[in-house]
Amino acid sequence: MKTIKIILFFVVLASLNLFSQKRSYADSLLNFSNISILKKMVIIPISLWQNISYSDQSFNCQFFPSCSNYSALAIARFGLIPGFAITADRLIRCNPFAHGYHIRLNQPFFHIDGRILNHVPKKLLIKSQGRKSAIFASGLSSILPGAGRIYAGRTWDGLFGFLTVLSLTNLTYSYHLKNNDAGRLFFGSLTMTFYLGELFGAYQTTLSYNKL
Repeated sequence: MKTIKIILFFVVLASLNLFSQKRSYADSLLNFSNISILKKMVIIPISLWQNISYSDQSFNCQFFPSCSNYSALAIARFGLIPGFAITADRLIRCNPFAHGYHIRLNQPFFHIDGRILNHVPKKLLIKSQGRKSAIFASGLSSILPGAGRIYAGRTWDGLFGFLTVLSLTNLTYSYHLKNNDAGRLFFGSLTMTFYLGELFGAYQTTLSYNKL
C-alpha cells in the first residue's frame, strides 16, 4: 500500500508539471501521426521527465540535444530496441570527459550556450573505413563491455561502460538469488540495454576515431 501511495504521488507530481511547464521536445513527437502508439507509450515517460527537469537548471545536460531529447528522437526514428541501445550509449558518453573528447575531434559546440553538439545518427550503422575496424571494436565490447571504446581511444567512456554493465549485472544476479522476479526483469532488461549500447557505442566511437 505504501508503494502504491508513493507511485501515485509521483504520478500526480509529474501531471502537475506536465500542465504547468512549456511543452517539451518529446511532447511534440507525441503529435506526429507517423509514430506508432507503442513508441509514443515509451516517449511519454521521457516527456514527463522533461516537464520536471526543464524547470530546474541543475538538470541541464552538457549535450545538445539533451540526453532525453536524444533518446526520444532515437526511439521515434529507429524503434524501441535500437532506440534504447542508442540511448544507453549516449548516457555512457555523458560523463565528465565528454568535452575533452569532443575538442579532440574538432567538433562544433552549440553556439548559444557551449553545449556539445551531438545529433542522433541518421543511419543506424555506417560502413566503417579507416585505420581501425568498427566491427572489431563491437566484437571486443561483446566479449568485454567497454573494451571496444578503449580500442577506439575513449578509455574513460570504456571504463564507464564496463562499470555500468558490471553493476547492472550484479544487481540482476542479486535479485535472481532473492527470487525477486520484478527486480530480476527490471535490472536484467537494463543490463541487456546497456550491453547493446556498448556494442553500438564501440562501433560509433571507432567511426569517430577514423575521422581524426
